[in-house]
Amino acid sequence: MTGRPTCVTSSLRDRKRADTRRALARAAYTIVRDEGIDAITADAVAERAGVSRRTFFNYYPSVESVLTATVAEFFASVSGRLEARPLGEPVRRSLLSVVDDPTDLDLVERIGVLAAAGTASPHANALILAELHGWLDWLEPWLRERLGPGPSELHIATLATSILAAGEAAMRVWARHAADGPPGPPTSFHATFAEALGHLGTDLLPDATAGRQR
Repeated sequence: MTGRPTCVTSSLRDRKRADTRRALARAAYTIVRDEGIDAITADAVAERAGVSRRTFFNYYPSVESVLTATVAEFFASVSGRLEARPLGEPVRRSLLSVVDDPTDLDLVERIGVLAAAGTASPHANALILAELHGWLDWLEPWLRERLGPGPSELHIATLATSILAAGEAAMRVWARHAADGPPGPPTSFHATFAEALGHLGTDLLPDATAGRQR
């Protein structure tokens, strides 16, 4: 008998399914980018991805779930970039590196589009924040690997949530300005994120009476 081995056929099938899933997630993202969050429907996503409505529901149970997938894809990209950074590199430099490459317009664009979507829609914002906070499960082990056994468990958890808060704050502020017109130059989000990280080394909650004239 001739024919492809079962394992090869299965591998090709799995790859095709993964490609279709990514195409649907990417289609949802581009609809948000081009038409806004309210334009996302199962029919619109399926049409832009070049598949049927039935195929859409074979991969995603709802429109909300495909939007979540676009956000998850973004964080997977960020995670991959951080994993690729040198082990001896300072954590702050590694974090800034994910938005510091002026040639990578796609990543910066996605940051702005997703942040702007969250600003425009409370429901989209909730989905984005859920993915953002779920990323802590990846970020804490990454920080442990980079910082070694010295910092306590609480130190790592505090650092991870602080980095997350800095990223969320940068997204919110950058999106407010981007919503008024086309996003700025590729370094604009980097500068906002860098400033937010810089605040982590300062007294974020100074004495309310400090510097107050009586």
